[in-house]
Amino acid sequence: MKMAEEKRMVDTYEVTQAIHVGDREILFAVDDGKTDCPYMVCDCTWDNPLGIDHYFNIVGSADYLEMITEFTDRVRAQLEAVKAERDKITVPLSPFTPEHCTSNDYGQSIENKVVVIRTERLRPEYRTADKQLVLAVGGFGTHANARGRAVYTVNLYSGKESRWNREDILGVLKPEYMPDWAKEQLKQILAGQQAKHKKQVPER
Repeated sequence: MKMAEEKRMVDTYEVTQAIHVGDREILFAVDDGKTDCPYMVCDCTWDNPLGIDHYFNIVGSADYLEMITEFTDRVRAQLEAVKAERDKITVPLSPFTPEHCTSNDYGQSIENKVVVIRTERLRPEYRTADKQLVLAVGGFGTHANARGRAVYTVNLYSGKESRWNREDILGVLKPEYMPDWAKEQLKQILAGQQAKHKKQVPER
């Protein structure tokens, strides 16, 4: 017997539509028991240390057309924001593929190496080279034959720190495919880490 899928709820409202674009998800939810306000639209993100759903920009109404218009307007606004973000990127966007990497050999350490994130682990709108290239800086998943999975990284284009699992990594980027922009960014990241390490080590 097939088990029924668990309903996604926001308080007493059941989520009936959800579209994830860019840095957030737009939700449309219904509670038929609230005759004065059965329809609700809100945004949702998980950008917090615990990865807990954070709902905000919540609006409600008894007018279905008003709320579905609000929902589609928010989705459209998110699409425009992602397009604007992409237009600012100044490097080639073509994604890296297996031919650009050495395979993700779990018997080898990837610590302090430039690795490529698998495109399928990225949101469809972010499957571009600038989102793929990262420096693996730590985590048990960077070690050879490790039991742990966590790999802490720094994105070469944005400098943003993130956590991935070892299986999210396509492989180590082959030196001949390292773009000039990535080489320059890597120098800056390594220099910053070295300076940070010196501050942390007390002088004798």
